[in-house]
Amino acid sequence: MGASERAEKQIYRALRYHTLQDSQLHDTLRDLLSSLRASAKGFKSADRILLARKLRLRLEYLNSVEKQYGVRPQTLAGGARDLKTVNDWFKQQTGGKVEQVVTSLSRNTAVLPVGAAFLKGKWITRFSKVNKMENFQRDGESPALIPMMEQENYPVKMGIDPDLGCTIAQVPMEDGISMYFFLPDEVTRNLTLIEEALTAEFVQDLSNTLHAVQVLLTLPVIKLSYSKDLLPSLSDLGLSEWLAETELVKITNQPVKLNAVHHKVVMETAPEGAEYASTTPTVNSQSLALTYRVDRPFLFLVRDEPSGALLFIGKVLNPRDIGRV
Repeated sequence: MGASERAEKQIYRALRYHTLQDSQLHDTLRDLLSSLRASAKGFKSADRILLARKLRLRLEYLNSVEKQYGVRPQTLAGGARDLKTVNDWFKQQTGGKVEQVVTSLSRNTAVLPVGAAFLKGKWITRFSKVNKMENFQRDGESPALIPMMEQENYPVKMGIDPDLGCTIAQVPMEDGISMYFFLPDEVTRNLTLIEEALTAEFVQDLSNTLHAVQVLLTLPVIKLSYSKDLLPSLSDLGLSEWLAETELVKITNQPVKLNAVHHKVVMETAPEGAEYASTTPTVNSQSLALTYRVDRPFLFLVRDEPSGALLFIGKVLNPRDIGRV
């Protein structure tokens, strides 16, 4: 909302927003975020733009951001107290689950977008065996013991993709959320082929290509924390020319550009569920023999099925990362 019209077109094209043909994009994004943040989903997110107080800020920009997203950009005084104020706000907005979103603030910070997200995923079907220490296979290294959870006759949707060399499982969570696991056939850290296949079209149709079965399901007890400066990623999307310029003309008439784009996410999955797995397997004899065991490097995504929105997408290569919050 702060870029020039030329820069805005570049951003829309890089993020594929131009394909949506939505003249009210900001309204659509606001409504989507509001529905995703419904308390029952266990998903919390917060975003805020930090601006240096020394800038001559345009009032219409500040008012527009607050009207659209309900949060006014925060001005930084330039002192040590700024860091605590910023992190306290994000901690409060995420129910105390995401801390230290920003680790440092430079006196040269002018424009800094910051985002945080948290998900406490709740399975529909609970796991009866929890925190079993089992081996997680590692590429070129000895296995590592990690806590796992397991359940027989677990209802999932599953499919094999021979082109990608992986087996895909959709495990339902409460309130219309699903977690998809992409488990390679071999123990490998190289998941590039799978990553490159995850186009919007592939993900949109994914659930329809999978089949409902009951399996002996074994999953890691997942607790993930990840933070990153997204500025290099924006450059990789083709925005390097815009990022090098000073075209935030709707924010201020002074020459200024983004310093960074801070983003931090925390995700947990709990073994609890509202339902118990069936004590009687399905009649299909094939399903009796099916197992799905996530015990090696894998890729995952978390999707809100009603809206189609992707809440999280990531990969786990090192089992030590699974329990890190």
